[in-house]
Amino acid sequence: MDLTNIFTVAAIMVAIILAVTEVLKKTLNINTQYMPITSVVIGIFIGLVLWPLSEYPVYVMLISGFISGLTASGTFDLLKAAKKEGEQ
Repeated sequence: MDLTNIFTVAAIMVAIILAVTEVLKKTLNINTQYMPITSVVIGIFIGLVLWPLSEYPVYVMLISGFISGLTASGTFDLLKAAKKEGEQ
C-alpha cells in the first residue's frame, strides 16, 4: 500500500467535498459553525462511495474521507479568513 496514492485520492476528494459542502451551504442555509462537521461527514460518505472503484480496503477509504473532510474544512476556513482580510 503506497501512501502517495492514498494522499492523491484524498486530494481529489477534497475538491469534491469543497464543491458539495458549498452547494449544501447555499441550498440548505447551513450555519457556518456546522461546516467542519458537515465536511467530515461528506468526506466519509464520499470515501464509502469511491471504495468500490479503488483497490484499497474500506477502512483506508474511510480514513481518506475523514482526512479529506478535515482538509476541506481547513481550506474553507482559510478561504473565509482570506476573504475577510481582503475586505479590510
